Amino acid sequence: MKKFSFVIFIILAFSSVLFAQKKHIVVKGECLWFIAGDYYNDPFLWPVIYEANKDSIADPHWIYPGEVFVIPNVPAEQVSIPPTEEGLVMEVKGTKGKVQEELKTTTGTKEEELREKIGEALLFSVVQAENYAFTAKAALLAGFITRDGNLGIGKISKRIKYPPDFQGASTVLGDDVEINVGTADGIQVGNNYVIFRYDKAVGRYGRIVRIKGVLKISEADENVSTAKITESYETIDAGDRIMEYTPPEMVIGEATPITDELEGKIIALKEDDPIIKPFAVVYIEPGSGSVQLGDVFLIYKEGTDNLIVPLGKIQIVDVREETASGYITSIMGKTEISNGNKIKLVGRIGG
Repeated sequence: MKKFSFVIFIILAFSSVLFAQKKHIVVKGECLWFIAGDYYNDPFLWPVIYEANKDSIADPHWIYPGEVFVIPNVPAEQVSIPPTEEGLVMEVKGTKGKVQEELKTTTGTKEEELREKIGEALLFSVVQAENYAFTAKAALLAGFITRDGNLGIGKISKRIKYPPDFQGASTVLGDDVEINVGTADGIQVGNNYVIFRYDKAVGRYGRIVRIKGVLKISEADENVSTAKITESYETIDAGDRIMEYTPPEMVIGEATPITDELEGKIIALKEDDPIIKPFAVVYIEPGSGSVQLGDVFLIYKEGTDNLIVPLGKIQIVDVREETASGYITSIMGKTEISNGNKIKLVGRIGG
């Protein structure tokens, strides 16, 4: 079966040919992000103009009428996800978590209808209705990086098969499982727990916590419990750990351009995929104290003549002490995004 992942997206093309370098004379009322919006159709690309004119811009917060700025080239193509229900992402994974197939939806299609069509699935969008910056499911699924090797309170012991001699495949949505903790460990019927495993190490930062699903306790004895898989994002196996379910923190609003001088870098990608697609999960530094939920970062590399080359954008959905997790919401040009890429804060909710 083919291995691929789908997103419903729109392509915003600057031009089939790169813009020629231009000069812009600042007029009253303009700011860097207004100018970036005019020339690049994306106000979050203001750092491209700032870096190209850094010798004449003392502070990106302040530009003045009559100043003349160079407007440099940008990548010719940007792949982006629109903030509508048409921007929904559907990942359908097979029994080994390796099969990902496309499901094209139309605006207004309900998640329940989609689940009936394809069975085990995950549906989320980074932009959600009701003015939330992203969905709770997106925040949960992104996972995070931790040094804590004792996050779990228990493990899945086995899948409970019905009938008992049924030799089915891996545990999936709706299955019952046994876990090796019970009321003596604080387990209570009706409580939800997150299923996870520790994934690859990320240098001095710790390991990626990979979220695999959610279960709900249906029966609990002193030292053992039974639970039903209520959400399944990938193959769930005996030995997978469980931890307390804490609803992700949500923020309301839409990020607007900001000219703070906050920089960082990508320290890891969730998947080892040489081809980066929109909605790929990345982990960055810094973390709390600098980064906020909903922040938008520009991924870039340094070019020549004080120019920077924009590679894509990230929206942050989870913030930890030293690191943060986010989704790539656009990819600019046919360039590679990888560990070590520099990032710059360009947008913030309420900024």
